[in-house]
Amino acid sequence: PIELKFQSHHVKPALVLVCDVSTSMRNCVEFLLMLVYELQDQVTRTNSFVFVSDLKDISMVFNEHEPMTAVERVLTENQPGHYNTDLGNSLNTFKKDYMGTISSKTTVILVGDGRNNYNNPRLDIVSDLMRKARRLIWFNPEASGQWGTDDSDMLAYAPLSHGVFKVSNLRELGAAVDKILTDG
Repeated sequence: PIELKFQSHHVKPALVLVCDVSTSMRNCVEFLLMLVYELQDQVTRTNSFVFVSDLKDISMVFNEHEPMTAVERVLTENQPGHYNTDLGNSLNTFKKDYMGTISSKTTVILVGDGRNNYNNPRLDIVSDLMRKARRLIWFNPEASGQWGTDDSDMLAYAPLSHGVFKVSNLRELGAAVDKILTDG
């Protein structure tokens, strides 16, 4: 007498983007911020952050301005400086002020080279992010052969993520996105 039908619902993910805007990362981040802005209708919400020596929430800039204006404003207001990148301190600020943006539906994308100027990398916070989020992914423009050299903490960060992708151009970004989408 009854026929049951199940309808599959596509659940839009939430996205948290944390970008290193130091000198070594500037060009890569500029492009990625533009891309994320264009993906806004594909996700339930996006929270975007940038850092050099400390974390800054830039989500409102992207809500209030057109893409080119928003990216230009973010990069102008967040000057890179020299040798003052401190991802560990930025992660500490994230934990203190923004950890509530992470849920089991959130994909966290860290964009950076994992260079931390010999500061505490705060691996404990990255581990917390990985446990709390659906996925934690790194986009890093450096080849894996450079990880662990000088002030790079990528060898320690990599096992605390669901994937690290070399992304230094559009082709590599496309390959990374394809891999992420095919892995669900």
